[in-house]
Amino acid sequence: MATTREKIVFYLNNERVEIAGSEAFQPLSTWLRLRKGMTGTKVVCSEGDCGACTVMLGWLNAAGKLEYRIIDSCIQFLFQLDCCHVITIEALEHNGQLHPAQTAMVECFGSQCGFCTPGFVMGLAHLAEEGREITTTTVKEKLAGNLCRCTGYEAIVKAGLTLNGSPSPGLLARFDRQGMETEFQHLATDSVKITGEGDQVFFKPQNLAEALKLRAAMPHLRIIAGGTDLGVQHNKGKALLTQVMFIAHLPEIGQIKETETALEIGAVANWSDVLVATKSKLPALHDILKIFAAEQIRNAATIGGNIINASPIADSIPCLFVMGAQLVLASSAGERQVDINHFYTGYKKFDMQPNEMLTKIVLPLPKANALVGLYKVSKRRDLDIATVTLAIHLSVAAGKIADVHLAAGGVAATVVRMRSAEKALLNQPFTEAAFAQAGQIAAAEIRPLSDVRGSAEFRKILIRNLFLKFASGTLAVKRMASA
Repeated sequence: MATTREKIVFYLNNERVEIAGSEAFQPLSTWLRLRKGMTGTKVVCSEGDCGACTVMLGWLNAAGKLEYRIIDSCIQFLFQLDCCHVITIEALEHNGQLHPAQTAMVECFGSQCGFCTPGFVMGLAHLAEEGREITTTTVKEKLAGNLCRCTGYEAIVKAGLTLNGSPSPGLLARFDRQGMETEFQHLATDSVKITGEGDQVFFKPQNLAEALKLRAAMPHLRIIAGGTDLGVQHNKGKALLTQVMFIAHLPEIGQIKETETALEIGAVANWSDVLVATKSKLPALHDILKIFAAEQIRNAATIGGNIINASPIADSIPCLFVMGAQLVLASSAGERQVDINHFYTGYKKFDMQPNEMLTKIVLPLPKANALVGLYKVSKRRDLDIATVTLAIHLSVAAGKIADVHLAAGGVAATVVRMRSAEKALLNQPFTEAAFAQAGQIAAAEIRPLSDVRGSAEFRKILIRNLFLKFASGTLAVKRMASA
């Protein structure tokens, strides 16, 4: 029989921890440093951008086994850690011996000032635990979310490469994972309600039905899954999280299912899982996801959060627009489906009732003759906020453009479809001239603002250039294929 607990339970390295009251509303990094005195986890940016606070989290997977991933602890709240195993930098040393990742950083001179070093070491230790071949590419991908001002990264990459062929670190084998799994499987049948000071209240529903009841009774509750954006806002004092409901653990809305024509993605599926699911089925989206967030963020942030956060520069939304994604909204009364093209009604406003939750995204897959181009322009390639995004989805029949769908971000209060440009391309020959003209039309129909990332005119220029980039790149591939 399900019960309601008044505390969360997790393991910190080898220590069992119970948290209740206001303490549960702290970021993990704050609690580690100030409450536990574990200062190996560093805090530099408090935004999930630098990776200095990287830790490993072990969550139960569908098979009931702990699966470990790295996350940024500065934007992960304690109330998100129920039934979780947290591993910090302090656990890496064992019986007086450094972990191979620590030894490699020492021997390769990968550390100077040291603020960033624990985060890099945690990433390298996780890479070593994965047991796959370590290459320059895999090291860079693993550490893309870690920033260092001192070393220039060459020494750190070299440290990662030295882990090839080293004795297995066996980090995870040091813990009683079987005991944790047994306890977590039992605790997962509980609901959790924690009250703190003032109006602080936290709910962790046991299932989706309970979550929908809470949503109907308390529509003001903040719904949190990954919480990566809300964590930043909280740390900067812009959104104090006092009344929240956590839903990332709900299996009903966390799975990804492939059908013949679509990917059905649960709203709390994280971006790491979406990345895997789209690799062969929608490679253009896969390639964008690899650069729009680092692994630490992808392991926490969810596709539903990206949609509900409703940013006009959200990296995934232009693709969802042009692919015609359908959003499944659920309440205690039932479900309804909304085309994402009709979901947003204004800046941070959308067609969703106070008692509804986003539970699933049905993402149609491109047909065999379709072309998909996704573009993002930002000041740096990886992990940066977009200046402009563009999505193009069309098919070509008998040398002419058909079924064209265009969407851009960073050019209005919401992501927008460029209908005039679509009309200009429809039934035209696939030529650079056609896209040059459509780019001019698209630039004329958008109404971007000027801000720190670029002026309105600059954004118009970017849109025109991205149209040409899609056309020239596609034609170049076709020429190579026919050569």
